[in-house]
Amino acid sequence: MQITAAMAASDSTPRTIEYRPDLDGLRAVAVGLVLLAHARWPIVVNGGDAGVTAFFVLSGFLITTILVGQQERTGRIDVVSFYRRRVIRLAPALIGVLVFTLVIGLALGLPSQWPLGIVSCLAYVSNWTEVAGINIDPLGHTWSLAIEEQFYLVWPAVLILMRGRVVPVAIAGIVVMTLVRVISTGNVEYFSTFTRADAVLVGCVVAFVRPRWPTIVGLIGLAVLVVLTPLIPDHDIALPFAMASSVAIIGSRVPQLGFLAAAGRRAYSLYLWNWPMTLLFGAGGIIAVGMTIAMGELSYRLLEAPVMRRGSRRVAQAMQPSLAPGPS
Repeated sequence: MQITAAMAASDSTPRTIEYRPDLDGLRAVAVGLVLLAHARWPIVVNGGDAGVTAFFVLSGFLITTILVGQQERTGRIDVVSFYRRRVIRLAPALIGVLVFTLVIGLALGLPSQWPLGIVSCLAYVSNWTEVAGINIDPLGHTWSLAIEEQFYLVWPAVLILMRGRVVPVAIAGIVVMTLVRVISTGNVEYFSTFTRADAVLVGCVVAFVRPRWPTIVGLIGLAVLVVLTPLIPDHDIALPFAMASSVAIIGSRVPQLGFLAAAGRRAYSLYLWNWPMTLLFGAGGIIAVGMTIAMGELSYRLLEAPVMRRGSRRVAQAMQPSLAPGPS
């Protein structure tokens, strides 16, 4: 199923999907902040929020670049293919974590909320389970994944229906959702899709604007994200700093971040395994961090990488002229 749309770009140059090691490096920094926060590193007050917010901004940027780039090249957005790629990319590692927690839960005595936790994770609504005040640990950290997938359930339709009005609509969404977060409290403020999607929308706007700033701007953003943002005790102040610093990094080229690209490619698995390992082996201990790295590496090598390689081969075959004479 393919849907045609006509979306405005910031210039007439078609978007190209290129690999940027610095963006994988940003992923590594983001997951590192989350790991340090879960390890209760003394000076990382809002490190977890800073890391998750960076993930949101980067995800909005990348997904929008891919979708808009496809439309500019082919005149259409293949929505079914988009969702298929999301499932292939996310499901293997997530299912691995769910199976592990289920086995451990059965061995230790399955808490009553775990079945609900597993179902809400698979349905990508675990953030709303947390909003309802239901503790689904050790899977509570999947709230951020749920917000992203709920956003991407509607974002392709917005790109198609809004056409040239996407950027004004996104900016209005950022303003409204920021205001909603400021006036919200408790679990609604922290876990709701409507109080967190502003960061994803910021990344989406950056994908349209396509800034090209000097590297120094990105280095300043990196310093703000790593050094300043985690120290800000006020949640409502820390999040805008995390968004702005992530935008600065994305809009620049920071070659130094490329050295962390390998860790960034494992960021999804590291994030998935960190909270279960923290609960299992104790927060603040080096054992939990070590187990997170070990399980994340196994998850990446055994679950993520093989599926991604097969998917890449199928995409390459689909792009061969003899197999796909028309636009796909």
